Amino acid sequence: MKKAFKVIGGLLLVIIIIAAVFIIMYQPKKYDDFGVFANLKDQIYMHAKEYNIQQRPITAEFENFSLRLSLPYNKLFGCNDLGVPLKAFQNEKIATATISQFEVPATSSYYRDFTLNIRPRFGLKAPVLHIDFMKPAPGTPGLCTMDFFNVDKENISLEDFFGEELQTIKKAYAMVEKYQRTVEEGRGKITKYLDPYKSAYRFELIEPKTDDVTLRKEYYQTAEKAIALVFSAYFKRLHAIEPDPAFARQQEEQTKELIRQIYTKDFAVSMGRKFFKEHFRKYWLDGFWNVDVALVDSE
Repeated sequence: MKKAFKVIGGLLLVIIIIAAVFIIMYQPKKYDDFGVFANLKDQIYMHAKEYNIQQRPITAEFENFSLRLSLPYNKLFGCNDLGVPLKAFQNEKIATATISQFEVPATSSYYRDFTLNIRPRFGLKAPVLHIDFMKPAPGTPGLCTMDFFNVDKENISLEDFFGEELQTIKKAYAMVEKYQRTVEEGRGKITKYLDPYKSAYRFELIEPKTDDVTLRKEYYQTAEKAIALVFSAYFKRLHAIEPDPAFARQQEEQTKELIRQIYTKDFAVSMGRKFFKEHFRKYWLDGFWNVDVALVDSE
């Protein structure tokens, strides 16, 4: 019996050593985005120049920002220092147009995602444009979500907002139709709480699970072309409409409610609060939304 215990103990020790070595040596796979993330940033910069959209002061604080990670997050990202650069812009129609990315490691210029959030000024009957374009990560496929969050569907009509550019939005939607995630694949599952705000033109794309470079490149470049159409239509129409001052207060309160919903129910926000700690509220609330709203942490 003692011999058996010794054998079992020895096997457990070997397993523990192997597991420890695996954890120490593990590095998540890196994926090519074929220049798409850089191109999307360049398109935002191009539209910023076209519509005289200026950098917000918060950019200076966070454009070279990084986080020191510990277990298990440093293994999930494959680095100890994670870059999370943020750039935010504004003008008379845009309260904030914010780009944020995970740079692995900091200063490497290898980005795992491209996130964009554009909030119109209060009084403009326009939706929030939000994009999360992510490469595959441990346990998750590559995903690209794009939507027009509407905080007041009774008073903000996407059809009226886009006007003659609605056909452009429909064209972009059709371009990516074959990549749209199905309900069986989990479409909308973790963002169900956002259903009241989602649009009929939502992208929820899933990257082909393949090592075929041609198929992956086609996916990224098709998504880029569709998003470029969305950018063009959205910026054009946002700068063509005029504010309704009587609607501004109501829209502000409804936007604050959207923010509260995301803060308390969104998985990515929950993870971000763990990463950013004392920096999170300024980075996310000011950086992404440029709104003063009271937030209550859940128990």
